[in-house]
Amino acid sequence: MMATGFPLPDGPKVAQLLGMLFDGLAVKAGGAVDQTPQGGAWFGVFISDEGETVGLCAADIALSASMSSALSMLPVNVAKDAVKTRELTEVMIANIREIMNICTRLMMDGTSPHLRLEEVYSVKSLPAAAAALLAQPRGRSVFQIQLPKYGGGSLALLCA
Repeated sequence: MMATGFPLPDGPKVAQLLGMLFDGLAVKAGGAVDQTPQGGAWFGVFISDEGETVGLCAADIALSASMSSALSMLPVNVAKDAVKTRELTEVMIANIREIMNICTRLMMDGTSPHLRLEEVYSVKSLPAAAAALLAQPRGRSVFQIQLPKYGGGSLALLCA
């Protein structure tokens, strides 16, 4: 049985949490993450203490490249190249893993069960349980996020 009770954040919570990582961050509700294999999105797969997939944090390729580059202060052109090729470098993948780990806090509050990051995956390599959740989430919140210099894209949080 799937765990329930994971809250979805609002824009101010997203801005507060990610604002600790990125100065000058702008967050607004809305947008969409391209979930097709060609889209290049990256997903943090969140699991319960029992190992069940209970949530996803999806960042489109533009946001994945922007956030992961900004975290290590990589040159802006590195982020732009990643968007063009739809591929992240190893450093960028390590950075997106750290960002997704922090994003677990977006789906927990004082009353929710614990969850943790299982791993990050490109849209092409999502495990079956994560793909099933992506196809039929119980809840979804989507935000447009902009970072100074680097640009931005869409972030979606989905819960089982």
